[in-house]
Parts: sequence; structure tokens; C-alpha cells
Amino acid sequence: MRKTLSAALAVLWICSLCACNRGPANQVYSAADMAGKTVGVLDGSLSQAYMTAFGKAEIRTYEDPRSLANELRSGAIDCALVSSEDAGDVARSGLTTLDEPYADDDYAIPISIENRLMIENLENAMIMLRASGQLASIIDRWESGRGTGEYTADNDYEQITVAISADVYPYAFYDENGNLAGIEVDVVRALAHRLELEPVFNVVAPDILLYMAESGKTVFAIGRIAADPTNQAVAFTSSYLHSTQLIVVRK
Repeated sequence: MRKTLSAALAVLWICSLCACNRGPANQVYSAADMAGKTVGVLDGSLSQAYMTAFGKAEIRTYEDPRSLANELRSGAIDCALVSSEDAGDVARSGLTTLDEPYADDDYAIPISIENRLMIENLENAMIMLRASGQLASIIDRWESGRGTGEYTADNDYEQITVAISADVYPYAFYDENGNLAGIEVDVVRALAHRLELEPVFNVVAPDILLYMAESGKTVFAIGRIAADPTNQAVAFTSSYLHSTQLIVVRK
């Protein structure tokens, strides 16, 4: 009897240790549940920009997926938001991703519907950029941390204004020398070079990017703008970047 009781107590003790290792029970089952919670993101990621725009949660940033996963597992944060590329590194033992993504967006370039010639020319340049492998190369170099200095402005070409938000690495940001850099900067320069144009960037807040294109105050805009076919004021190019954001929680 005593041995049976001791064995039972040992099992309970082990179970309690396992429960502690798992952290508190999950309380996030949808994007709506993230309001008022503490959400972990990778520093400088697009996920961080999404959560900043969400504005209803406390954001904690982490340098690498392992640290983020450990904090989530321990209960230091309630959930994490990561790109589909990083989800596998975060969602390890004791963690899982929700079935419904937080966001699944195709990012495109809006141009005023009145600028029909630019709509056609920019889309043709985007098709060529994609077919040549240049677009994939730009994205791969930045996402792998190598960056690029290949796509620079050409001062011999006619200038056009382009609205951009320099707010998120590696998409668009100011480097250590105070220069604009990133995926979107290089995409615009590569497109403009094909059209024999020189882009002059007008850095604005993210929430007025679309307005800048709609109003014609700039020739077009770029800054993780999801294509919206219901918007009658602008035309969108085909996508230059796809983003799937997943919510990671404790099991």
C-alpha cells in the first residue's frame, strides 16, 4: 500500500513538473484574442510591423526564433506572431500554430488610376523583373542578411517621385549611413531602371502611403500595401512580395 502511494505521488510530481515546463494554459485561439495580450515577434521583422499596426497588444521583440520559442513556452509571453518561413523554427515541442493565419497578403504597388501609361509600363517592368529572377534575388539577398548595393539610382534618367515608408528592416529602412535601403528600395530602383527613370523617394508615414498614390502626389507608392481590387482610385501591379503571418501558441 505504501509503495503504491509513493508511486502515485511520484507520478503526480512528474506531471506537475511537466505542467510547469509547458507554462500556463493557452488563451489565444484567434487573432481577436491577441488584444490585451503580450505578443512576441522577431526584431525587425514584418511581424513586428503588423503588431505595431494592430496596436492592441504589448509587443516584445527577440533576436532569434529559439529565444522567442523559449519565452512562449515558459509563459513569459502569451503568443507569438511570425512569418510562415520562421514558423517551423518557433513552433517546436509544446508549441503549435493556429490554423487560421493572422494575415495572408500579396503586396503590390498602387498607381493612380488616371496614370494609365505608368500602370501599363510598371506592370510590364514587374513581369520582366520576375521572369529574369531579379525580384527573387533582391528578396533572397535581404532576407538572408546579405543586403545588396547593386541597385542604385541612375542620374541620367528622368526623375519620378515614389512614396515609401522607411519603418521596417529589411523592407525599407535607413542604414547606418543614413541612406534608404531594403527590399522595397531595391525593387523600385530595379523597376525604374528598366523604365529608364530615376526614383526620388518621398518618405512618409505608412498610413498615408495609399493616399499619396490615390491623389497623384507621387507617381506611385510602396510599403507592404495589400492589393485591394475594390479600390477604384488606384490600379495595383502584380505582387512583388507575399507574406503569410502565423500565430504561434502553447498546445
